[in-house]
Amino acid sequence: MTLKITDQFGNPAGQDLNGKVFISIKSPEVERNRSVPLFEGKTSTKEMSLKEGNAHIDSLVIMENSPGENGNRYILLFRPEVTLPPTSLSTFELPFHFYNDAENQQKMFELMKKKDELNDAVKRCNKVLDSMSKQKDLLENEVKDTTEKELSLRNELNRRGVKIEHPISITHIQGCQKQKTSEVERIETIRRVCSISNIFSGPDVLGMVGQLALVADDDAAWVISWHLQGDMDCLITTRTAAAQKIYNDTGGNQQVMPLDGILMQRGNRPLPHIRNGRELFNLPGNPIFAKDLLIYPHKQQSCDPDKLGKVFKNLLGDTILMDDLISATNYRKAVVESDIQCPTILTRKGERVSARGKFGGAQNRAPSVDKLKVFGAPLPQRYYILKEEIDLVCRYRTAVEEKEKVEKDYKDRRVKWFDELFQNNSKKDEITKELQEIERELASVRPGKRASGNSEESPGIAIKRARKSMENPEMF
Repeated sequence: MTLKITDQFGNPAGQDLNGKVFISIKSPEVERNRSVPLFEGKTSTKEMSLKEGNAHIDSLVIMENSPGENGNRYILLFRPEVTLPPTSLSTFELPFHFYNDAENQQKMFELMKKKDELNDAVKRCNKVLDSMSKQKDLLENEVKDTTEKELSLRNELNRRGVKIEHPISITHIQGCQKQKTSEVERIETIRRVCSISNIFSGPDVLGMVGQLALVADDDAAWVISWHLQGDMDCLITTRTAAAQKIYNDTGGNQQVMPLDGILMQRGNRPLPHIRNGRELFNLPGNPIFAKDLLIYPHKQQSCDPDKLGKVFKNLLGDTILMDDLISATNYRKAVVESDIQCPTILTRKGERVSARGKFGGAQNRAPSVDKLKVFGAPLPQRYYILKEEIDLVCRYRTAVEEKEKVEKDYKDRRVKWFDELFQNNSKKDEITKELQEIERELASVRPGKRASGNSEESPGIAIKRARKSMENPEMF
């Protein structure tokens, strides 16, 4: 033990002080007449050196068969004496219990050792129980989360009209997924696609004309593709340099058209029979600009739509599409009578009325669709709905599988936890009983009463220190 002179805040306050520390034993104030134990050598006082405010005590031993009352409380006094101290120094008091029965002391030592071992065992039991509780909470949260996720996805499927059977069956979910996948494949199979192949690629290559647009209506796709049959395999590039390179590489056999070589009029003109937002006449036939029927596919979204619009506006100009030849000729007649230039008119029946007014003959009648390279058709909205539903069903299946796995894991663990909980609680009860028995034995081994305020004090030395003011330094 090391004693140091400090101030009331625990700061060293005796670095310049040297002298002695006298150690003695006294009884509590209320028990002055009690016999006092003696130190080894049958002396009532010991002295230690005090250097620079510190006193080091290697050992302090009470003599064998010392006077003193077994099991009673005494106080060790440490009184410093220095030459010319700056202020009075307080005596440090250290209470302790005295035992003169070696057998009892050995028994108490063994009991305390056993008590410590049992307390450690209780801590281990509590640690196991705490770990089990955390695992249980974790799995319960997983069950809750997977259940909520499954319910949320099931409600979303029901909202979309996809009914899920109850009780939930993975087989039913797989059947639903397979059915919708088959429908998607059927749509992809019957969908009209452009047969033109493209072997050219590069940052300045947009693609073949026939690949750059889609047309939903079959009749419109047929007649527009026929009208542009000489341009369908024309390769569109963004720059003239790229077009020239492809021309040279193919020996002039590949027709090309660069965007930077196209001059377009600004703005969009209305149909010929509309002036200042009003119709000059109203005739049957449903006239519409052919270029307005073109749809740019998803794979071309990376390309500026204005560029593709520029391509087809250049190719189709103001070509009009109408229902039939009679409507087309009557429309042209009415436009010309209004002193307005009439563009080429195509019909859904496969006829053409040229901008010069010519129609009829084989050159103005479209061949059968199987003899043409036709624009592809866009996928119907049903296709994208099905894709979303398939994705949702897949996610739902995964959620159901996760939920079932977590629930099974939780169910299996509950049986194991129940056994472990029973075993740990039984073991803890046994340890608690042993501890209570040890406490009774300790009470019988310790004669006399303990000082108040020290009910948890272990056998041996208990340290107690009172704070002093700055004017009254203390030793501790």
